[in-house]
Amino acid sequence: MSYTLDLTQKLTMMKNVWQLSRIDGQNTPLGTIEQARMKLKEQVKCTLPDGSGLWFAIKARSALELATTYDITDGSGAPLGTMTKDFAASLGRSTYHVETPTGKWTVTETSQVQAIIRRVVGLVVDVPWLLRVQFSILNSAGQQIGHVNRANMKIKDTYEIRVDDDSLDMRVAAAMGVAVDAFMNR
Repeated sequence: MSYTLDLTQKLTMMKNVWQLSRIDGQNTPLGTIEQARMKLKEQVKCTLPDGSGLWFAIKARSALELATTYDITDGSGAPLGTMTKDFAASLGRSTYHVETPTGKWTVTETSQVQAIIRRVVGLVVDVPWLLRVQFSILNSAGQQIGHVNRANMKIKDTYEIRVDDDSLDMRVAAAMGVAVDAFMNR
């Protein structure tokens, strides 16, 4: 089973807010994701579309972002998996390792050359739509099973998250999209 998600950031002053929808077939709202700014440890919550409860949450284990691990939990607090930033690999291109009870995946920038150029250009000017932010989702065998791609030429950060692996929980895939945008200051 494959699925495609849309993660669109809303512009707000005090917190990062995204709307999450499933967009393959008909557009189905899945939730609202919020990240409070200025927290010592990263913490993100996704509430159900009607606001009745929590769908998933992401919480950093430490305040140090160089190689931190994030716990991904369901609405009741039960673990869905972990996501760990690979500090060494991220020097060339941002990379996360994701582990769940059903498998292991790597989320890494698709092009190392583009990642380096984007970093150099970012030192001078912050123009995120100049070079697309594109990440590949790889399974444990190194095969690409999806992507997290930022839409070009949009003021709001908008990401398409495509997954062609039914063992990757949709909530974990959404957490990957949040990491690409929020945890990397995109």
